[in-house]
Amino acid sequence: MAIFSLNEVRTEQIKNIANDNFESWPESATYGYFGGGYKNSSVKNTIDRIDFFSDTTSAPGNNLSQARRQLASVSSSSYGYFGGGYKNSSVRDTIDRIDFSNETMSLPGNDLPEASEGLSGTSSNSYGYFGLGGPNSTYVKVIDRLDFSNETFSAGNDLSQARGDAGTVSNSSFGYFGGGYILSPLTMYDTVDRIDFSSETTSTPGNNLPQARSNLGAVSSNSYGYFGGGANGPNSSDLSTVDRIDFSSETFSVPGNNLPESRWGLSAVSSDSYGYFGGGYSSPPPTYHTTVDRIDFSNETTSAPGNNLPQARERLAALSGGASQRPKGSRTYGYFGGGSPGRIDRLDLSSETTSTPGNNLLSESEGLAVSSSNTHGYFAGGEENPQGVIQRLDFSNETTSLPGDHFSNERLFLTATSSNSYGYFGGGYAPPEVYLTTVDRIDFSNETTSAPGNNLSQARDGLAAVSSNSYGYFGGGFSPPTSYTNRIDRIDFSNETLSLPGNNLPQARERLAACSSSSYGYFGGGDNESTLTKVDRIDFANETTSAPGNNLSQARDGLAAVSSSSYGYFGGGEAFPQVKTVDRLDFSNETTSAPGNNLSQARDKLTATSN
Repeated sequence: MAIFSLNEVRTEQIKNIANDNFESWPESATYGYFGGGYKNSSVKNTIDRIDFFSDTTSAPGNNLSQARRQLASVSSSSYGYFGGGYKNSSVRDTIDRIDFSNETMSLPGNDLPEASEGLSGTSSNSYGYFGLGGPNSTYVKVIDRLDFSNETFSAGNDLSQARGDAGTVSNSSFGYFGGGYILSPLTMYDTVDRIDFSSETTSTPGNNLPQARSNLGAVSSNSYGYFGGGANGPNSSDLSTVDRIDFSSETFSVPGNNLPESRWGLSAVSSDSYGYFGGGYSSPPPTYHTTVDRIDFSNETTSAPGNNLPQARERLAALSGGASQRPKGSRTYGYFGGGSPGRIDRLDLSSETTSTPGNNLLSESEGLAVSSSNTHGYFAGGEENPQGVIQRLDFSNETTSLPGDHFSNERLFLTATSSNSYGYFGGGYAPPEVYLTTVDRIDFSNETTSAPGNNLSQARDGLAAVSSNSYGYFGGGFSPPTSYTNRIDRIDFSNETLSLPGNNLPQARERLAACSSSSYGYFGGGDNESTLTKVDRIDFANETTSAPGNNLSQARDGLAAVSSSSYGYFGGGEAFPQVKTVDRLDFSNETTSAPGNNLSQARDKLTATSN
């Protein structure tokens, strides 16, 4: 195994930029930003940066336009926004914006509707929500919504209880405001309020923090939110406690590992793998902290990575962003593989152009399925792929290989979905004429395969699958002897149980394709005695199904689909004859169109994945 120094890694990164060699980019430099805060009667405008790749901290050089503490932050994919705060008896409504592409700060021009301190922020893909806090310790339960598309504010729905200095966590469907306090009379709260990003309704899910506290930090993984530190009273109140909310059930527990150091007034940011709690205050003796503590999302252990903030302070704000030396919109790809022949086509998701990377699947294969980790795509099953062999596509160099393990039986016309840790292959058809309920699992960490023990409720082939952060959904297919199905089976990624969520696809069909946005899964095309253009949708927030109204440009079955953050792409299929058409579904408004670049070759019975 090669070991590189940080200087050698940086040399390779710069070389990649100079040569426009983004396919071999080793790691995007994604950052967390800590802004504002307070120390020893001095209010700060400082912004500190933590590099998630190396855990190092630095000052990028561009600070807030105005020194303030007790501010809040929200972020889109392109910008971070620091809002409100307090300095020298003056409460602020200011919004500062950081551009993740170049780390410059600016004033977008629209500020909070009312000056506020002690407010909290959470973000969906489209909006940022500033809630709670208020002017001069007069706390409110109001939410102000920032529209990321035009940076204007509007009024949202109120939370259940007026308070300040709460912590926030979020998944793709909901944001949670937890804890907080009021000053007079001094009261600490354990209250948890929830905002539903799909409807913007607010509610109390019924489970609160195990301990009332305020001025806490909070981070989020795909499956859990973690509230850490804080204060629970005026004397000897500093906490190291970490409480966990399970996003799938909204229940709270104590994972058992707390912060290494008690403090309040800290703030926190999250990467895909870790949460970082930075800054804060403790007493006695009175101490302002530069400390950064890290929680590992894979095993929930906490540690000190060794690099702290350049400047000690408390009651700061923090957000995560994608600033990088890579140009904005750096290239990410979708791969359509298999069919007849086993060719791989590559779709550049930034330019929507198609090409052939040069390496194809090692055997021709019709009716295969694919699941993806962050680094590899795993193609399994298929008509010309005996004994459940798995073929692997390495996203870093686009080479294909055999990882060595295979599934329990030969089958074709199966489908697959993925969690962060595993790929799940479900259903299919085993020659000569056996329809399967089988679910097989590949462990992305070591590429071993196993059967988790829970299977689909109905034997079928020609089905498709989508996934949210917490669940995978297997939909549609053909169930013998002559029955097209609209059934949806759900796999819970946290415990691998299979169940029926209760809502099925509006239309029964087989040989359909599916892709996912952060909020919805889309099932498109297929066959039900005739080929279909139909697109059906499942809402991940409440598992209801509907038809958004815009369909594919061409009726076909045996197609495949991939997703970027903004679009879904349905490619290939059988329309008598086979086609190479690519249709695009815009996730923002659910319209469909043809981007103009198609697959290199007409084919059906293919599959697709994206890096």
